[in-house]
Amino acid sequence: MPLLIPQSRQRLMRWKNGGGMTCEIMRFPQDSSLESFDWRVSVATVQQGGAFSLFPGIDRSLAILEGKGIALDIGGALQQLTPRDPVLRFDGAADVHSTLVDGDIVDFNVMTRRTAYTHTLERLAVTGQTALPCDALTLLYVINGSCSLSGADKLRAGDAVLFDEADSPRVLHSNAAKVMLVRLRRQDQEPTIANATASATRMPSIDADMMPPA
Repeated sequence: MPLLIPQSRQRLMRWKNGGGMTCEIMRFPQDSSLESFDWRVSVATVQQGGAFSLFPGIDRSLAILEGKGIALDIGGALQQLTPRDPVLRFDGAADVHSTLVDGDIVDFNVMTRRTAYTHTLERLAVTGQTALPCDALTLLYVINGSCSLSGADKLRAGDAVLFDEADSPRVLHSNAAKVMLVRLRRQDQEPTIANATASATRMPSIDADMMPPA
């Protein structure tokens, strides 16, 4: 059964390096630390440039949701990221330094432990009825607008929902919404949402569709 993760129940916590704050949407397993999680999804407001936290053994994806953008130095390679750019993937162990382009930004982060999970992250505009695919553990986060699942409560900006592979079919309804779609696949066995960290509310079943890897 899909798991609703309202914004009000997501966890506000310090970055690993103490340089800022992030809103953790979900982490797996629930008893893991920032050194031992298998996967983690979060949203952060960045108010100043600086060094990224180091996460050895982790694959990261980063997308800008709000603001003018951020300039990144990733191990000597320069990369500018704005809300219009594709998702950026990089090694969590890389030496990354950032500079804000013009004011604060809000970014969306997905991390998976390379030996345990793989992931994809995409941005999706939803209008009308949208079917979501059912081939992976899937987390949907609403950037703006609102949407609903068949026969379920409405999801508003900042809310998220987690679908297990067994949650099929999945259909999303919206007049206009922008969402981030995270697809997670375990390397060695079928994923489960039973031990994922979140103060969440169970919802009735629904339907689903996604997009290609970033």
